[in-house]
Amino acid sequence: MSLLFPDYESAGSGLAKNAPKKKPFFRFWEMYFERFWKMIKLSLLTTLFSLPIITVGPAIAGMTKVLRKYTLDKDTFMFHDFIEGFSKDLLKTIPTGILDIIMTLSLYSALQVYPAFAEAAKEAGGSGTLYYILCVISVGFALTVLMMNFFIYPMIVATELSYINIIKNSFKLVVISLKTNIITLLIILLTAAVVVVSAVISPFTLVMVPVFLVSFLGFVIMFNSYPQIQKYVIDPYYAEKGEDNPEYDYLKPLDADDVVFTDKGGEEKPIEKKKKAKKGKVIS
Repeated sequence: MSLLFPDYESAGSGLAKNAPKKKPFFRFWEMYFERFWKMIKLSLLTTLFSLPIITVGPAIAGMTKVLRKYTLDKDTFMFHDFIEGFSKDLLKTIPTGILDIIMTLSLYSALQVYPAFAEAAKEAGGSGTLYYILCVISVGFALTVLMMNFFIYPMIVATELSYINIIKNSFKLVVISLKTNIITLLIILLTAAVVVVSAVISPFTLVMVPVFLVSFLGFVIMFNSYPQIQKYVIDPYYAEKGEDNPEYDYLKPLDADDVVFTDKGGEEKPIEKKKKAKKGKVIS
């Protein structure tokens, strides 16, 4: 068998259902590339629905609903689930989107104003330390809000919590899962830096943002953050009720009464291709 001429007549031993799980890094890329073209469609869909700025929050919620199913390795009807996530809980998603925009503009202003005030204070013979401290506080506050967003939108689409409780839980998860959040944040900042540098070299690369990066970064956030929501928010809720989280149902083996076929993946003997009989010489 070769890559150029594969042999479809012989079969291997199959894949074991209970095979060891791959490392998160490899699992992420496997899940991402399995849905690569769907991710591009999701990026374009999210960008399109974000064009009226007031709908940025609902559009992110729609994308989050789809990405949540991808993170759980479930199939989804993309447009249907996107519209459902977009239109549901508008009283939560619209304010969140508006606050995110305000925070972004405030951070930009702080980065412009405070260093300028600091330099002006130095020229006047004073110290600009206070303004630099205010600038650092502004950046820290903005990064905290950004990391809270890793959890706000997933909890909006996955739970029935009140908005106040979602905000509280998001802040707690920023602290509890700080290591994971920093990794996610670094990936976002590194990606943003690459985009900025690439845009300076060739502005055409900005096209990659709506086509590729919107859903890619969304999937990075969901892949890293949603397990934390399951662990600290959803699982305890079901544990308190004495029930199992239904999101894990697909991992459980079927009951004996429900089994139609037995999975022999990884146990079957390879089927070898029958050898063709050699033709003998013909004597005339």
